[in-house]
Amino acid sequence: MTSLFMYQPDFYKGLEEEKIAESVKAEGFNPIRFSNATGDSYSPHKHPETKLLAFLKGNLEVKVGGEDFQCKAGDKLVVPGNTLHSSVAGPEGCEFFWSEKLL
Repeated sequence: MTSLFMYQPDFYKGLEEEKIAESVKAEGFNPIRFSNATGDSYSPHKHPETKLLAFLKGNLEVKVGGEDFQCKAGDKLVVPGNTLHSSVAGPEGCEFFWSEKLL
């Protein structure tokens, strides 16, 4: 697992939300739209399945397996299954697609 694969800044830059959702689906993920208010956080946890986060607005500081990522609108982050991760929403909150790999 490398950072370059997991975190891709500006991957969706300039795309409308509908096109981002289509891109996420084309990769075999099911996008669900989430909104977090300023300071909302997720304590360290893990899921058995791989997750793809596509950032739409604001920012989210995400820690994955000991690495910190400052995710902002247009960015893409893939969290491999069974990998410990946590996050905190920035001063503007954060809106993103939280997506689970489809079988």
